[in-house]
Amino acid sequence: MRKMLNVLYVTSPEAFLARDGETLVVRIQGKEAFRTPIHYLEGVVTFGYTGASPALFALCAEKGV
Repeated sequence: MRKMLNVLYVTSPEAFLARDGETLVVRIQGKEAFRTPIHYLEGVVTFGYTGASPALFALCAEKGV
């Protein structure tokens, strides 16, 4: 049986995705807009150009997101 998790959709072109420990953080124009523990996510989908930190890419790869 597969546990269904959430998919994060990022639609703001100003968003930047970062890692803070085991947490995904979304910042828009330098201000934190959203944060969630990575284990709550099954995937992340971005529309347009959205920046993301290499540390977050590594965390997603480790956790299978």
